[in-house]
Amino acid sequence: MRVEVRKDSDGVWYCRPYLGIDALGSQIRPYRRFPAASTREEAQALAEAWAAHLTADGRVRSARLFDLLVDYIEMRDRGGASPNTVKQWTLFTRNYVRRYLHGAIARDLTVTDLARFEQTLLKPKDEGGQGIGRNSVIACHNFLRGAFNWFVDAGICEQNPMIYVRKPSPDKVEAASLDEADFSAVSRALDAAMEPEVEDEASVCRCVYAFAAWLATVTGMRVGEVCAVRRRDVNRRRTFVHVGGNVIVAPGRPPWRREITKGRRCRNVTVREADIAVIDRVCAFIDRVLGPFGPDDPLVTVDGRFMSPDTVSGKFSELRDALGLPKRLTFHGLRHTHATWCLDAGVDLKTLSERMGHADESTTLRIYAHVLPGRDAAAAEAFGRAADLARGGVADG
Repeated sequence: MRVEVRKDSDGVWYCRPYLGIDALGSQIRPYRRFPAASTREEAQALAEAWAAHLTADGRVRSARLFDLLVDYIEMRDRGGASPNTVKQWTLFTRNYVRRYLHGAIARDLTVTDLARFEQTLLKPKDEGGQGIGRNSVIACHNFLRGAFNWFVDAGICEQNPMIYVRKPSPDKVEAASLDEADFSAVSRALDAAMEPEVEDEASVCRCVYAFAAWLATVTGMRVGEVCAVRRRDVNRRRTFVHVGGNVIVAPGRPPWRREITKGRRCRNVTVREADIAVIDRVCAFIDRVLGPFGPDDPLVTVDGRFMSPDTVSGKFSELRDALGLPKRLTFHGLRHTHATWCLDAGVDLKTLSERMGHADESTTLRIYAHVLPGRDAAAAEAFGRAADLARGGVADG
């Protein structure tokens, strides 16, 4: 059915598709406004979703939540949603919604139904639930709430029941980072792999995986950003690495570079001249064995193609296990190490937020508030002064 949106006299987008003639000979032209749409493109997408769920008499038919979510994900994917986000939404829909809300009609679902669904996701498997973490349930909650908002805007559902479903409180997971002893062990292992005695393809592989971990440690980049850095992104004159992409892994195609970072903030991360020397030495070694590679080739590669972030992080986990380090230390922990040590050294929150590619300083503060230097020391001093006064002494300072 062809649906075309127009602006009403008050500036709100609307549509009136023609569905034929009813039994009395009158035209069937249902009318729907889309006040939530700010552009023609948004209005058109909502109108097409609404029209796709009309029956022959112009009424919105009931539709299964699972089918609607599949349509919603496809629409968001076409609109430029992150492939990793689309992948996560697809997992929620296929693994959880299809299993626990199979056949459920979106318009008929109540707050109680959806709250019970989330509790089932939290419940341990041996009690008949899914047994996933609270943070994953929060992500699923946000996905469903956004989807229902879109269903309401499109006229498919009358209201959004997710508004009244209480999210679980998030898990408070402390950022895992290397202490001085573990850092020394990791650093020695990375240095050894990046300076092999034998120049062959096996040595290149070990060198590249170590190089990726080293690069994350000295810059604080995410693993997808490390994999996306190209040789041309290293600015030797001004000693920085440009972070402007993220490597995505999607079914049916090799890893590819998306021209935007996970945090949607491109940035230049300053490094030392000694770090530039390490980069040049590793690139020269790779070129001698496999290359030469060009400026648009990945900085971290074993064959000239972009590497899978899962593979790179998995190789670091193997190194971690070989060194006997805690399991909770992952490749992402190298990013946390960089941020934690920067804070310890007195780097301010704004500078660190920009360096890490966070959306704003509040994100940095939320993740690293517990390691901000000086706060606990100030508390100790305050208590000491109060205790001295209580004992009848004279408080210092």
